Amino acid sequence: MPLPIPNLDDRRFQDLVDQAKRMIPQFCPEWTDHNVSDPGVTLIELFAWMTDLLLYRVNQVPDKMFLTFMDMLGIQLAPPRAARVPVTFYLSAPQPVDVLIPAETEVSTVRTETSDAIIFTTETDLEIRPPTLLGAFTRDAAEGDWMAHDMRKLGLPGVKLALFPDNPAPGDAFYLAFERDHSNHVLALVLGCETASGAGVDPTNPPLEWQVWQGGLARWATCDVEYEGTGGFNQDGEVILHLPPMAAETMNGLAGFWLRCRLTDEQAGPVAYRVSPRIESLIAESRGGTTPARHAITVLDEHLGRSEGTPGQTFQLLNQPLLARDPSRDHLLVEPPDREPQVWTEVADFADSQPDDRHYTLDSLTGVLTLGPALIQPDGTVHRFGAVPPRGSTLSFSRYQFGGGVIGNVPQDAIPVLKTSIPYVARVINRAPSVGGRDAQTLDDARLRVPSALRTRTLAVTADDFEYLALQVNGVSRTRCIGAGAQPGEAHAPRPGQVVVVVMPEGESVPGRIAPEQLALSAELRESVAGFLRERCLIGTQLEVRAPHYTWIAVRAQLRMAEGSHPVERTSIQQRAEAELYRFLNPHTGGPRGDGWPFGRELNTSEVTALLQRIPGVEFVDDVQVMLTEPGGMANPQPLPPRFVLPSTGLVCSDFHRISVG
Repeated sequence: MPLPIPNLDDRRFQDLVDQAKRMIPQFCPEWTDHNVSDPGVTLIELFAWMTDLLLYRVNQVPDKMFLTFMDMLGIQLAPPRAARVPVTFYLSAPQPVDVLIPAETEVSTVRTETSDAIIFTTETDLEIRPPTLLGAFTRDAAEGDWMAHDMRKLGLPGVKLALFPDNPAPGDAFYLAFERDHSNHVLALVLGCETASGAGVDPTNPPLEWQVWQGGLARWATCDVEYEGTGGFNQDGEVILHLPPMAAETMNGLAGFWLRCRLTDEQAGPVAYRVSPRIESLIAESRGGTTPARHAITVLDEHLGRSEGTPGQTFQLLNQPLLARDPSRDHLLVEPPDREPQVWTEVADFADSQPDDRHYTLDSLTGVLTLGPALIQPDGTVHRFGAVPPRGSTLSFSRYQFGGGVIGNVPQDAIPVLKTSIPYVARVINRAPSVGGRDAQTLDDARLRVPSALRTRTLAVTADDFEYLALQVNGVSRTRCIGAGAQPGEAHAPRPGQVVVVVMPEGESVPGRIAPEQLALSAELRESVAGFLRERCLIGTQLEVRAPHYTWIAVRAQLRMAEGSHPVERTSIQQRAEAELYRFLNPHTGGPRGDGWPFGRELNTSEVTALLQRIPGVEFVDDVQVMLTEPGGMANPQPLPPRFVLPSTGLVCSDFHRISVG
């Protein structure tokens, strides 16, 4: 049961009035009229009302006291979190040389009469490289044969190149090898196609997908097609692709970075290529590139003031709230008179600071920079917690970023303004919404989290401690901690003394299939979580941070409409069924409760059938096939048993679903 809350003074308004009236004969015996109409009684009631307010306040814990209590425990209000978004820069024209878009390039939303522009800053350098084609190949998926093409002959009269084998089948592909890495590039393929060479295909929906080789477990990753102007290689035009990260690989004896056009499973359907399409020319051009950005404004070399030569000095930065700092370039610079500038280090507190340590603290919410204090010890000596800049020293901050908050969660195509002119860059846009922006933590929210912080005491001992602490790292969406013996006999199970923390990164929950790269656990986030937990776990703990084991699921189902349904409802039922499947089989929004597929939860075919059966307009489910696939496309998808058991670190993700309604 909770601790009882003491009532320091239980007197109320009427109690105070009655007590004051009882004291009148003692202190003022000549006052005999105690009616409510007497002015003296009115004054008693007035002061009783004011005293009642004071007593109410006494029985409360003021916010300042609560903040001081949290500060003593080392608990601070969490600063705002900046939204992140990939932004795409388009060139004015393809360039013959590399084009560099440096980090910290500022882009923004459009400023209006009622709202200021929301500024985003790129986080990494983006180098847009002109493509150099090393070779082109056609591969027969069934036979595994490679056929090389002489690209030098393309463009000559009468020379045509067949992209696929004579009898195209699912899995057949056309490969292009590039000399250099074109990760995150906007690549345009300008194609001269033989008119109507791809007989039998629907030009508006050809059974094609473009993929790049990523190596490792990801293997082939699907490209985003911005524009397809060839109608499935049936007319001259261009294909504009947004390439995900690429990896070098040697295929058919040629080392390079690989892009392929693959025939999907739809090639086995009624609307498919009867013969291979042929091209007469092919030119690859880099039209732009994509780089991550976050809602932040960068400030360089801000002057803070001069040191008075005393301990505990404070300086105020001009902008706040501050975002997370990079210790390698965001720091305090102290320039003493007639001496070289000194780089000082930010610390969380001065508990371990020695008199000569050049330390300071910086409050992210208020922007107040504090130097180490000096305290009198029991023996009468004075101990300095950190060095003191000499009198007259100039203090400046090399670099910091401020911003963040939910205001940075802007929709798609909302960032079209390039704040700085860059040669050869024509425009910029965000092709996806920005996500992850969060306002600073409120005091009410901190009140609710204090018991949890006290329970963990900043130490990771139990599985709940590891999961709770891992969620405190920026960029983490969901976690699962697995100790030794979680599932005996399971492959890659933790050993005695080993703790495995499974981390799923934050990401946008988009309708439809989630691209594998959106679920990838970056090396930076992995190291951030591991470093944060190692500082808080017990000595001797063998800690490992892993990505979840994603299982990709594709559903093939046939639904029957209710008798008397109008034929136009067929499309609506099909779209509703696919949307429900994408929502249910989703690591962010899936599962029975809609808050993400639970780690290690089994998948039953019966619940997929029940999900489809509940869709309005469906009379019954004729057939359901739940298939195991791969992100890059599995040649032969494997049917799942009625009850499919996932590993303890497993989550399900939707691949492409196909629903037919009759």
